[in-house]
Amino acid sequence: MYATLTLSVSFFTAAVAAHLVICRATGTGRFMLKGLLTGFVCFACAAAWEYSAGAPDLVSLYLVLTLWLTYMVFFINLLNSVTLKMLARLAEEPSGTLTEAAFQDIFNEESAIKIRLQDMRVNGFIKLEGGNLGLTGKADALLKIVFLVRRAFSIDFVG
Repeated sequence: MYATLTLSVSFFTAAVAAHLVICRATGTGRFMLKGLLTGFVCFACAAAWEYSAGAPDLVSLYLVLTLWLTYMVFFINLLNSVTLKMLARLAEEPSGTLTEAAFQDIFNEESAIKIRLQDMRVNGFIKLEGGNLGLTGKADALLKIVFLVRRAFSIDFVG
């Protein structure tokens, strides 16, 4: 069991270090793609290592994959946290404070929707054509995958 944990943590740590270097070297764009590719390469290296050592330890490979996906989910949630965005806005204010009314104006429902729509446009999920919003091919593919997973696990589409 010690060897399994050691191998899993070693490959995970190497992947985190590689992801850090890649992100620092290439800038802030395409975080998800860089993360998924780094995780895939890490998992493939771990699988090759296990295969070359004889019979692969499937628990170790499972742990490498699980650790990486947990790492990715943590950062996705961190990047999309409304609370952290609100705290960051207060931190950016030169005086360090805002009136409650000014804060509510910044984070009202309408501005939150505008920000989310802008993020979806920047990330290539929606397009604006003649005043109408539409899905891109990227968004359509993502939704097909999500709907397939929901169907496979019998997850209700509402709530």
